[in-house]
Amino acid sequence: MVLSNVSYAQQRSIKGKVTTEDDPLGLPGVNILLKNSNIGTVTDIDGTYSINVPGGNGILIFSMIGYEKQEVDVSNRSIINMTLSEDISALEEVVVVGYGTVKKSDLTGSVAALKKEDFNQGAIATPEQLLAGKMPGVQVVQNSAEPGGGMSVNIRGVGSINSGTSPLYVIDGLPFSNSTAVSGAGERFPAPRTERSPLSSINPADIESIEVLKDASATAIYGARGANGVILITTRNGQKGKMKVSYDGYAGVQNVANKIDLLDAGEYKTIINSIIESGGGSNTDKVDDFTGDGTDWLGEVYNPNAGIQSHNLSLSGGNETTSYLISMNYFNQDGLVMNSSFERYGLRFNLDHKVDEKFHTGINLSSNYSKDQFTPGGFQLNEHAGVVFAGMQMDPTLDVRDANGDYVISQHINVDNPVALANGKRGIGNTYRTFGSIYGEYFFTPEFSFRLNLGGDVSNQQRDYYIDRTTIDGLAAGGIATIMHGTASNYLVEGLFNYKKAFDKHSFNAVAGVTTQKFITSRFSSEGRGFPSDATETFNLDLGNPNLNVIGSSKVDNTLLSYLARLNYTFNSKYLLTGSIRADGSSRFGENNKFGYFPSVAAGWKIHEEDFFSSIEQTVSSLKFRASWGRTGNQEIGNYQSISTFSGGPTVVYDDQQRSSTQPARIANQDLKWETTEQLDFGIDYGLWADRLYGSMDWYVKNTTDMLLSLPIPRSTGFTSQLTNIGGIKNSGFEFALTSRNINSGKLKWVTNLIFTTLKNEVTDLGGIDRIVTGSAGATSQIAIIEEGIPLESFYGYEVLGIWQTGDDFNATNDNVKPGDIKYLDLNGDGTVNTDDRTVLGNSFPKFIWSVGNTVSYKNFDLYVFVEGVEGAKMLNNGLIDTYFPAGVRRNRYAEPLQNRWTPENPSNEFPSFVNTSSQGEKRVNSITVEDASYLRLNTVKLSYHFPANRGIFSAATINVTGQNLFTITNYSGMDPAINPNGGANFRIDWNAFPVSRTFLAGISFTL
Repeated sequence: MVLSNVSYAQQRSIKGKVTTEDDPLGLPGVNILLKNSNIGTVTDIDGTYSINVPGGNGILIFSMIGYEKQEVDVSNRSIINMTLSEDISALEEVVVVGYGTVKKSDLTGSVAALKKEDFNQGAIATPEQLLAGKMPGVQVVQNSAEPGGGMSVNIRGVGSINSGTSPLYVIDGLPFSNSTAVSGAGERFPAPRTERSPLSSINPADIESIEVLKDASATAIYGARGANGVILITTRNGQKGKMKVSYDGYAGVQNVANKIDLLDAGEYKTIINSIIESGGGSNTDKVDDFTGDGTDWLGEVYNPNAGIQSHNLSLSGGNETTSYLISMNYFNQDGLVMNSSFERYGLRFNLDHKVDEKFHTGINLSSNYSKDQFTPGGFQLNEHAGVVFAGMQMDPTLDVRDANGDYVISQHINVDNPVALANGKRGIGNTYRTFGSIYGEYFFTPEFSFRLNLGGDVSNQQRDYYIDRTTIDGLAAGGIATIMHGTASNYLVEGLFNYKKAFDKHSFNAVAGVTTQKFITSRFSSEGRGFPSDATETFNLDLGNPNLNVIGSSKVDNTLLSYLARLNYTFNSKYLLTGSIRADGSSRFGENNKFGYFPSVAAGWKIHEEDFFSSIEQTVSSLKFRASWGRTGNQEIGNYQSISTFSGGPTVVYDDQQRSSTQPARIANQDLKWETTEQLDFGIDYGLWADRLYGSMDWYVKNTTDMLLSLPIPRSTGFTSQLTNIGGIKNSGFEFALTSRNINSGKLKWVTNLIFTTLKNEVTDLGGIDRIVTGSAGATSQIAIIEEGIPLESFYGYEVLGIWQTGDDFNATNDNVKPGDIKYLDLNGDGTVNTDDRTVLGNSFPKFIWSVGNTVSYKNFDLYVFVEGVEGAKMLNNGLIDTYFPAGVRRNRYAEPLQNRWTPENPSNEFPSFVNTSSQGEKRVNSITVEDASYLRLNTVKLSYHFPANRGIFSAATINVTGQNLFTITNYSGMDPAINPNGGANFRIDWNAFPVSRTFLAGISFTL
């Protein structure tokens, strides 16, 4: 009994509960440590703990990532409850970098990181939408607003003409392939101009964080695939504790945000007949009287109140040795054009297991099925064109169907009935994709380990298209059926040695290893025509005319073998140094350049750690300078470009029989290699007033050399050009990011996030070529110019001075002009406006991009408001081209120009008469049709309410309402200034664009 009493007097048991301001029910996983000892414990799932304190006195330290550390004196107490406050400093966050992680405060490269709570809110179909407008230096442009539509992502500009410009995506350590299993859509089916997003198979709700590697120091570790930047996606993992069941979902409606204002039936009849009477057409083209109100063709093919819904269910948990997460997802989005939709079912399984202290293993696996329903789109013309094109140009005085119930077509316009196109040209895509990786890591010592990663990605896709007899194409061909099937796969094997060591004032973090990845794509297509009826669609191609069958197939592959190494060194927690090198061998490179070498070096200085800084540390709480240099490559040059290959040649007659032939497709270039990008970056990371305000600033210059161009070669070789590494492009700019914790006290919190980005692009070398004039959309060609000293693919056309008026001096020009015609600038003053008078009309690179996000929290309510803008970008509006230079006088057009057209009674100097549209030749690319695509947009407003937690029902629950794309301020007259059906953020052409939605959602989330 005496010994027992002595023991009790020397050791005190302390119990208590740890909570937060937001969750008074308990915070699990908090570390509690007795200061200056190795005695500690962790709070359980209810936030409770118990710890024995020898001697009955001491100081307890409460700590957890994301919360401010607290110390409390035991002072002979037996119960100590603690409330932790959120740590407002973001500089100690751990961010993912290539082949490892690092504290944000120790970064030497330019890396932008988004955690789950920072993602874009609302209806999110693909991961790219999560980061749109959220990161400086990262431009995200929607190529198509159709469900699951493709997106262009450019990081710090564009550095290539003929090679890929998309960043490398890495999901849980597995480099992703951007190629799709099936591309194209058949000769007569104008499928969307751009493919579905390569990431459309990933459930955005499964993503925990996204890191974007921007400078060469950060991307050089990915070598020949790092020139366009790298986007690292990390999916969620389970956390220690009992199993949690979580659900979040939303449902809502979408409406067309901006419906193009076209001539209605009455305006159409009056204005078109007036143009014809003024000499703009034949009397046989006059619009006849009609009954009723006519037809709003876009209204007929648009889907009002299109539905959208998403459901995510996950189970997660773990213990000291194992953590797991299982998630299931269903997403369904109806398109704003009838008979278009995107549906996805997904399943993910993530597991990490510690076999013992020396061996860890884990798996990240995802499998999904998606179904697309396509509506005709693209850049084709007339009866082959898409639904929106036809809806904009069709005669509004006509009815949808005649008295017999058949679709009405115009006798004056070579355009199909828009409703017939939407119903009669049907496309269905089915995609099955499974990807993931498994790893095993063995620790020789706690500091030294070897990790083996095995990964794979297999996508099987089939697209079925059928064009029936209700359409012009289908009627002429007796039905057209096309089936396209493809498989795209890649396989990864990599072994990595990792070493971490800290002693005295030194800290090392090193990685070295070898990695190989193989990509294989195979495709098969078949087409049949002349079917007895439309009943079988694509289900029995044998019923078609065998003489009209067309089949095709292909298979391509490429392989990468790489060696990599990186060393991070820190001295005295102040001075940072990073060096890396990667050697990439690619089957795409020429025989004389099989391997490329990509080094980088970066340094950082934490000035706030210096003693002399202490005098201002109350104001400037953190300050770090960064500088980096490195080289990266772009191996997206296509397969087999360096060797001689053969393609199908003309059909020949031999022994009275037709025979197929082959012919050389290109001349070999054994010196062909990657495009090289060298980048220099200077950056500052800062924090003010205890990091209540923090962010970063970067200035960079990025030079691309050895750019791929087709140079002329002697015709004696049998070819006229050869793909060669020559030419260069420079990108430079300034990036600014700021987070401000405006209010962080009590029940009211207000956080503002601001980004600002500038970009300057310049072609520096064309290998002796004076200029390249390129680009086409339908009947519009020679749209852009590539020339040294100006931005890549600048719009190239005619400057419009106004409109020829009755009193003008017509002797000053040799052109066939009349009052009411467009007046172009005669640049060289020779009296004739022709191709020699074209000039640069701007480009699609914005002068700057900005966004502001605000989150205001009061008690249980959160209000999120996100505004974004783009300034100085130009876009070619092909809808305006069709208005000013119509294929026929009876085509419908934008209303405003025709309503205000020049007449003797209305001598407009802005809009022509539209009588002599082709008298000067159709100068389609001009300062009218190349429009300013600058805009300011209220992108998202979201209001959330968090229910007080009730342990008997749920541990957390939230309801919310969201509005997206609520309004846009812009001078752009087309569908939307933020969209690009041409499929590239740096060269934007708007034509036949899928309408952009305004979306309203209601959602709920809870955790059991």
